Amino acid sequence: MLTRNDVQHMLTDALRAQLARSKADALSVFDKQNFSALFDGLTVEQRTRFEEVAGDMFNQPAKRFSSLENMINYYYAVYLYYGQVNFLTSGSTGAYKKCPHTTVMIEEEAWGVKPEFEGVKRVVGLVPVHHLYGFTFTLMLPRVLPAEVFWLPALPTANWQALLKEGDLVVAFPLFWQYWVKLGNKFPKGVRGMSSTSPMKDETISALYDLGIEKFTEIYGSSETGAIAFRHNAGEAFEIFEFWDLDLKDQIRLKRKSQQEWQVLPDQANMENARFIRPIGRTDRCVQVAGINVYPGHVEEVLSQHPAVKECKVRLMRPEEGERLKAFIVPNEGYSEAHLGIIRTYLSQKLSVHEMPRSFTFGSRLPVNEIGKDCDW
Repeated sequence: MLTRNDVQHMLTDALRAQLARSKADALSVFDKQNFSALFDGLTVEQRTRFEEVAGDMFNQPAKRFSSLENMINYYYAVYLYYGQVNFLTSGSTGAYKKCPHTTVMIEEEAWGVKPEFEGVKRVVGLVPVHHLYGFTFTLMLPRVLPAEVFWLPALPTANWQALLKEGDLVVAFPLFWQYWVKLGNKFPKGVRGMSSTSPMKDETISALYDLGIEKFTEIYGSSETGAIAFRHNAGEAFEIFEFWDLDLKDQIRLKRKSQQEWQVLPDQANMENARFIRPIGRTDRCVQVAGINVYPGHVEEVLSQHPAVKECKVRLMRPEEGERLKAFIVPNEGYSEAHLGIIRTYLSQKLSVHEMPRSFTFGSRLPVNEIGKDCDW
């Protein structure tokens, strides 16, 4: 059962996330703020957008509130009545998906993942709880272990040697762990870590063990399903949590033991042994930018609508180039690379920070390989 404080935490994290979409530093979503002041300082457009998001989280029409306190009280009452909340996908296409989870499902998942984290004394939370990953592992898991929770901004430059202690579980995401490795932070004895939201690189997992982490857990799942499986080491397949039933007749399907409906696995995957899977690619063709789902096809659609653009392609940068999107533009007659400024301005009004291409290349035709298929540039 959720408490009023849980609902407050979900709404305030959603508020910060809405504001962070217009900032270059996405990690600012984790900074502590005066939430009432943030709410009161929203522009009309920001207030309208946030009220729409809050309504969708609790499956209600958008409603105007005079204060953040009134909003929290209202949606807590809605939750008590319906016993359900919606966790939202990232909405990079402009139309996020609502993923309903009942109180029974929420509690089942918390108890279902608990055996993997026995012995944890404190959960160090670096992820927002309005997304299902953060909600499960920094709000519900500590409650069933039980363990205390210590909230921190997701800044790997902090003095971690002084902050962490034996028995801690650091709940973060791949980009955070990549920065941790780059900085060479050592782990105090007995500290565990975990990650989700996008695939971890095997070399990052190995490096974390080299830096002294006691145990690392990568969670595989989605907003629709919740946590499905886990692994500990680079190169391993993911072991499916025991609270899932499997059906392997035609395709990989699963359902929670408390539910009746079967779900298709959200990714293409290979089965290894009875309860081990190895994901090999997303079926929805999205990519991850700083842990956020982004759809290059949507960015192409927006970019192609500018009068300067005849044709375009958008894709994720190669690892050596960076971790953002890049765009290739074939300009219309009368336009050239000199007009990049107006194109950038146009895109900044249409796209989120994570969708915005970091680099632009201009050419007379889209790049293709020797057999005429699209290729990288």
